[in-house]
Amino acid sequence: KDPMAVASGYNPNGSLSLSYDPVMEEKDDSPSEKKPAAANPTRGKNLEPSKVLKGKDISSEEPSILHQELQPTTCKYEYEACAASSGRFTQELAERCRSDPKLDVTFFYDTRVKGVTVGPSEGNTNLQRVTQLKTNKGTIDISQDTEVLVAAGAWSTHVCSLMNLYCPVYPLKGYAFSLSAKDILASSPDLTPNDLPQRIVSDKYMFTSRLGDEIRFTSIGEFSGWATAPTPRVKTEFIDESIRQFPHLEKYIRSNADNVKCGHRPYVSDGILLLGRVDSFENLMVSCGPGSNGWKLAMGSGEIVEKLVSGMTEEDISEELGFDANAFSPKGRVLTSPLFSKICRAGWYV
Repeated sequence: KDPMAVASGYNPNGSLSLSYDPVMEEKDDSPSEKKPAAANPTRGKNLEPSKVLKGKDISSEEPSILHQELQPTTCKYEYEACAASSGRFTQELAERCRSDPKLDVTFFYDTRVKGVTVGPSEGNTNLQRVTQLKTNKGTIDISQDTEVLVAAGAWSTHVCSLMNLYCPVYPLKGYAFSLSAKDILASSPDLTPNDLPQRIVSDKYMFTSRLGDEIRFTSIGEFSGWATAPTPRVKTEFIDESIRQFPHLEKYIRSNADNVKCGHRPYVSDGILLLGRVDSFENLMVSCGPGSNGWKLAMGSGEIVEKLVSGMTEEDISEELGFDANAFSPKGRVLTSPLFSKICRAGWYV
């Protein structure tokens, strides 16, 4: 009922993680006798409430998978999981911020940071501070009481290099395209709503979401620099895997192959996002590197940034929120590295 939920395609129907691979388990307590058994998709740590479904219970919950040639043996059903379009959510949020004068938010659209002016801190000679952002639309002066936050996803590496900082975030390219459920049902009288996915349906290769009318197919593809154009070979495999997951939608999938788009998951090798103050600067923070969990972590990340801007320390935040906020600190990870940054800027044409 919330307009934001409608705008972002909010779906509370849970998530199915399908498993097709049998494992061997011992029979009659004899190590020499083993029989095929369904793999346990919930093995390992998981804080999301879930249960295991097997056989026909899977297709009973999600009839759209009945069209698959190879049926899953088991699945992990995260029955409280929700989904929505982060892109549509962000656009709606931006519009609300832009149109509400009480929020006092200003956006600079189509504006690229091409250089950063750094100077000494007035209060601490051991620290630097950001004083100007040089963009394709002019210079933005940073006042003494202004904090600067780098939250540019996989591009945070480029932005930080403009300040001679090494930021260990790497672009993990993902592939995506969308279909309209209404268009499919309108042009295919033999299909019913139950033939279309009603929730998140994922497996080892694919992650398909139902976001209102939108059926979104996604998969992680490769490390190939910051290029956002699909790699032809990977794109072909992505389309083939989409058809493998939903073969009855093949003609719609193939007809939308030219609409495949790529984006970057901001990936950190240890999986721990970079969140907090850069210790060599007086007024610089970073919030980047969550991989594919950016939206899931966004509310918590935003709260920590808000508390830091308000003057709280990581220790204050840790005591208030009940966890170690220093665990995400960029200290020792975002490092001053003038020579390396210069080499990277030359290679990236930044």
